[in-house]
Amino acid sequence: MAVSHCHPDHAGNVEMFPNTLMLVQSVEYAWAGSRQDTVAFKKTHPVKLIDGDYDIFGDGSLVLLSTPGHTPGHQSLLVRLPVTGAVILSGDVVHFQTSFDHRYVPGNNWNQQASLQSMDKIAAIMAKEHAQLWINHDQAQSDRQKKLPQFYE
Repeated sequence: MAVSHCHPDHAGNVEMFPNTLMLVQSVEYAWAGSRQDTVAFKKTHPVKLIDGDYDIFGDGSLVLLSTPGHTPGHQSLLVRLPVTGAVILSGDVVHFQTSFDHRYVPGNNWNQQASLQSMDKIAAIMAKEHAQLWINHDQAQSDRQKKLPQFYE
């Protein structure tokens, strides 16, 4: 499993899968549990620490993208689907489409400059890959997306 970052709404249930290898950025792993609004990862949980972008299977189908800013080691996921094409799962690199469009950074982000750089990185990948950005907390976008039993190919 890949963890975008250590806030409870993204990592709070990690221990429901105690034997599953967790992929997380090294700096996020070190930072986790350092503040009240973060989840401390159990040191006994199997983990692969990542530093930067990481091609999970080595074939480009799933690539973790280092997108710090919301937290020090935030990461997003580039998924290349054969029919749908490229999709970026945002994590919390941005919370709403309008925030992405206008490069708005919430005051509670760890680092504003890193957040802006990560948004620019995502925009560059979107342009190069003709990728869609699926924004985790954008309800209006979510309402337009397929739900089970429908799926994306």
